[in-house]
Amino acid sequence: MALPLDDLPNELLFKILTHVLAYSVHTVVISSADVAWYLRAHHTLSSVSFVFRELMTGISSKAFDFAVSDATPTLAQHVHQQMLALRALGGAIRTPSNPGSFSLDALDARAPSLVQGYSLYVAIVYLRTQAARSTPSIFLSTSSTIFGAVLALSGVLYNRVVPGEVAALLHEATAAEAALSTISVRVVKHCGVLADLVDDLAAKDEERTELNQTKAEEVVGILDGADAEFRTLFRRSLPCCTDRWVARLPDVYSTLERVHGVVVQQEGLIGEDAVQKLGALVEAWAPPPPAEIGNGVAPGWAACTRC
Repeated sequence: MALPLDDLPNELLFKILTHVLAYSVHTVVISSADVAWYLRAHHTLSSVSFVFRELMTGISSKAFDFAVSDATPTLAQHVHQQMLALRALGGAIRTPSNPGSFSLDALDARAPSLVQGYSLYVAIVYLRTQAARSTPSIFLSTSSTIFGAVLALSGVLYNRVVPGEVAALLHEATAAEAALSTISVRVVKHCGVLADLVDDLAAKDEERTELNQTKAEEVVGILDGADAEFRTLFRRSLPCCTDRWVARLPDVYSTLERVHGVVVQQEGLIGEDAVQKLGALVEAWAPPPPAEIGNGVAPGWAACTRC
């Protein structure tokens, strides 16, 4: 016979409630579905029993830096205000609109560390979507610096959150964004390198043919590996990211498609294995036919256009 929850050790109950709160906070920020229950998670859990109320009071007071004031005389009011603020904050990445709908200037230094941490997480995602609209040179020169600085600052903030478990999903999501940034920079950089190598090969520069062929094949392998890494990362349900995100990066798909056309028309420029890998990437990253987008059959590419 199952024991009532109140009969579980307080340490276990603490962990359960902390993880529920962490999931609720994260869902409120990124989910486009109905989040009414998650917005009131603190209130609902506190209403279960005296033990739950005492534990939630301790967890939420620390997680949301609660202090009695005229604006928030009770913990419940304070938590609800912070959850609503988080919901509003996430709007910049749930339904991305025109550039400028999110500004780093809007970050509130007086907000609880958990809220500040999510503010910077939203900034990371939003800046990623804007960087994808730039040119390859701008993307490469700014992405690493921007994301590196924001990620470092975000790391400082979520390490300040107590209890730390409340920031666990924030930590994981931020790490996923760092990985996506690394993959994206690698793809944009190597697409440009591949284009230059294949153009040299097509020009029949005999002195450099063998070296360029080897390099071009290596670059195709790097792009193929980046695609595999992205496919694995994509399973984490990253916001503002579809299965064709990599193809949306500056000049990536157009370059890849052109290069593939060159190596198919001029046989022998690169090895057959590399040609096949290149063809597979062009096929995987291709935008779906307009008719499919209109019919809702292929939402991946259509969803990307909103980011």
